[in-house]
Amino acid sequence: IKRNNRKAELSLRDLEYFTVNEAVKNDTVAACTAVEPLYRLMLINQFHDILPGTCIPKAHIQSNKETAEIIETSAALIAEMTASPANESVTLTNTLSFERSSPVFIDYTNGFVVEGDYKQQLYTDLDGQTKLLVSGVVIPAFSSVTLKLVRGMVSGDSAFTLCGNCLSTPFAKVDFDERGYISSFIDTRLDRELCGEGYPLNTFLIAEDVPTAWDSWDLDADIECKFKDTAELISREIFSQGEVALVLRSKYKLTEKTSVTQDMFFFADTAEVRFDTLMDWQDDHRFLKTAFDTGVMQDFARCEVQFGFVKRPTTRNNSLEKAKFEVLNHKYTDLSEARYGVAILNDCKYAISLEGGNMRLSLHKGGNRPDFRGDKGLHRCVYSFLPHNNGFDVNSVIKPAYELNIPPIVSPGEYHATPLIEVEADNILVETIKPCEDNERAFIVRLYDAEGAFTRTGIKLFAGAKSAAITNMLEETLETIEDVKAINLAFKPFEIKTLKVMY
Repeated sequence: IKRNNRKAELSLRDLEYFTVNEAVKNDTVAACTAVEPLYRLMLINQFHDILPGTCIPKAHIQSNKETAEIIETSAALIAEMTASPANESVTLTNTLSFERSSPVFIDYTNGFVVEGDYKQQLYTDLDGQTKLLVSGVVIPAFSSVTLKLVRGMVSGDSAFTLCGNCLSTPFAKVDFDERGYISSFIDTRLDRELCGEGYPLNTFLIAEDVPTAWDSWDLDADIECKFKDTAELISREIFSQGEVALVLRSKYKLTEKTSVTQDMFFFADTAEVRFDTLMDWQDDHRFLKTAFDTGVMQDFARCEVQFGFVKRPTTRNNSLEKAKFEVLNHKYTDLSEARYGVAILNDCKYAISLEGGNMRLSLHKGGNRPDFRGDKGLHRCVYSFLPHNNGFDVNSVIKPAYELNIPPIVSPGEYHATPLIEVEADNILVETIKPCEDNERAFIVRLYDAEGAFTRTGIKLFAGAKSAAITNMLEETLETIEDVKAINLAFKPFEIKTLKVMY
């Protein structure tokens, strides 16, 4: 349910963006006609006893069906808007408010590769779909890039050296233990060991989970004493290796009933280590985490919430801190010193535990009430371990978290996206571009400060903008902007501003 919730929210975000983009290009009203019924369905499924998974089987089944429908319908509507003759080309559209250059996955057409000076390699994902993994593609904010496909072969060169259980990447020297866990991770930029004194990085920990009350709702504090490292490695192989990434596929037996298949990505152009994970969960009253016990020391971590982050202690010095044995996070949790840090990014998880340098992301809870089935079945998630060679800021943590969660939209043929807005300050992000609720020739831009810093920034609108105004979240005008060619806004820490743009 939570994975579908995250994916549905972001699919609606993309659908709103393309709806506005097409309306501006065609000089028509950006209407909410297609988006509104999907949002209403989304909000129903965010009811407080559906979204947490604390619902009866019938509601659980219906919610999964309806949120999948939102994702599929949004994708179909976007495909319709971006449709054009394929013409042996593919277009990548960036719906984020900043430039992106991280590797992208493109459906592989037999015998075709991307023309140009791009690094690329083939990779078959956990669904059995063959992808072309491409790096070096730079996509400006709210823009698109069209890539030409030509017949050819990918290079056989590799940016990695794997000798036994020792791996060298452009960013790190990595040692694996006998089960494929990371027992040593030296960031070669600083010659710094990141593994702490606890478990190796990405150790699966499983615990008995029988709360005193409210089975699927609660997590008792004593669960921290119950976690055990019991996973058994079944198989491990180099699944893909090339100029872009090295992928190790491992299969683990967590219990007699539950297993995990995981692809571990090391990239040539970033220190990020990504874990694409497929769980076959068949246990009752068990709780699963993945442990990243690091040597980074700080007395608090930053955990993302909507439009910002909260700080949570990594110490247990009093009853208030002890009560925070499990805390929320959305796209990231970051543990940073003044000039260095590590972050855990994810695409669908909402809880983590923190103590000292230990960060343990919660992956699954198998309660049996009110749904007696205990959430059994196949579950997919992606999370990343991201060392960054500076302190916490938008470029080191927040933007990579957005990029993991919101990949570029890939469409066949050529498509041109109009850059509707440009924001000068790095830490001011555009969270939303959406149709105006009044069905005018106008659209709404919602911006916020992501770092918790007072910021004054210039904003540049596209050439067709006729006027603009600051509104509240109900889109009621608060202040008219006199000159749309010279917009300058001041943001308080974490402040959200809503801009209405007429065209």
